[in-house]
Amino acid sequence: MKLRVLMSTCAVAVALGGPLRADAGTPAPLVLVLDASGSMWGQVKGEAKIVGARRVVGELAAGLEDARPIALVAYGHRREADCADIETVAPLAPLDRPALQRTVDRLNPKGKTPITAAVEHALGLAPPGATVVVVTDGLETCGGDPCATVRAARQRGAEFVLHVVGLDVGAEDVSSLECAAQAGGGLYLPAADSGELAAALETVVTLPPALPTSALVIEARRNGELQDVSVTIEPLSGGRALGARTYARPETNPRTIPLAAGGYRVKARAVGIDGAPEQTFEIAIAEGDRVERMLDYSTGELTIGATRNGALSDVTWQVFAPGDRRRPVATGRTYRAPTSNPDRTTLPAGDYEVVLHALEIGGRPTADLGRVHVAADTPAALRHDFASGELVIGVVRGGTLVDATVVVRADRASVDAGRTYRSATSNPLRFTLAPGVYEVEVGEIGGGKRRLAVTVEAGRTVERTVDFDQPTP
Repeated sequence: MKLRVLMSTCAVAVALGGPLRADAGTPAPLVLVLDASGSMWGQVKGEAKIVGARRVVGELAAGLEDARPIALVAYGHRREADCADIETVAPLAPLDRPALQRTVDRLNPKGKTPITAAVEHALGLAPPGATVVVVTDGLETCGGDPCATVRAARQRGAEFVLHVVGLDVGAEDVSSLECAAQAGGGLYLPAADSGELAAALETVVTLPPALPTSALVIEARRNGELQDVSVTIEPLSGGRALGARTYARPETNPRTIPLAAGGYRVKARAVGIDGAPEQTFEIAIAEGDRVERMLDYSTGELTIGATRNGALSDVTWQVFAPGDRRRPVATGRTYRAPTSNPDRTTLPAGDYEVVLHALEIGGRPTADLGRVHVAADTPAALRHDFASGELVIGVVRGGTLVDATVVVRADRASVDAGRTYRSATSNPLRFTLAPGVYEVEVGEIGGGKRRLAVTVEAGRTVERTVDFDQPTP
């Protein structure tokens, strides 16, 4: 686990250009805000989150400078359903490791998650140049807006950097937490478990109190509206990547990501758009510079309708990137209902190739509809009519129905098959086939075989009866 912590810490330090330890003067005062709400009794990998957090805080303190001033704020640890349950459990003072560990060990999660009020409380303790770190396993439950609180404090001239670590927040929309970190000039770091929590805390407490003034600013839109995008930033000089997310909210979109001067490869993936290609580009950023990128993920609608001899028909469809049939970017099925035929899909603007597979015709023939252009915020439509005819094969011996297998082939390849049994419900057998010439092989169960050639025409039915009492014609 130590190796994992070290690698994560170095990765962000490389991306941000920060040292792993303050290299001059007194280390920045640290105000740690720790979630002690009731949900911290939830387990991750068999361990309660509060138990892991207690251990991680102790490990963190063991690596801090002896002279570093530190304060600890907790919330939700004394009363249930009380949004005012916020306490400075350790006032700002030079680090006392045993006392800090005893204080953390006494925290007993009970209540709610008043993140906004806890942040405001912590900022009241923070001297100029302090680092404030918020650890939470969930979102605000007391109606506050942590981002607005941090932004207002900055506008009043307060000097601090604020980082947020989201512990086991899963797939929740953490845009409010990302926004708070962005407004505080810091980072939002997710932590899936106590190991990642240790890595995240070591990262943020060892960064300098002022992050680089240079930054990448990413705005993402789709058809004029804000679009949620997951961003990965890789230093070209090596090191692990830094992640961020825009969400579809003006608080975090555009997303400002502090970066040290240098070169980076940026990968941006739209969230919630089928077939959206990952946009990749490289940037060179100078000290104090802001590189701005607008990412357009505009989409259009493609409708796909299918008929057979003019009537609604059940088909599956696949949409591919041009020249790439290995993996479709979208798939679907029309069925025969007007509520689903034509079927609809939303795709990023661009060119595509569409292939249909007829489910109602023997051999499931395909129709390659070629290339279609989908324009942003503009519908495009494709329609295809499959032609078919009916082949009816009866099998008898004299006047008695015969149990037989029937195989229909085209160019020696099996197209369809069935069995007649001795029942009028299945004898004769009916096959729906594309127009063409077929060879039909009929094999009596436990008896002989007959072969015949038939021609199927669109919209017509051809009937044949094989009588095993009669000689082969």
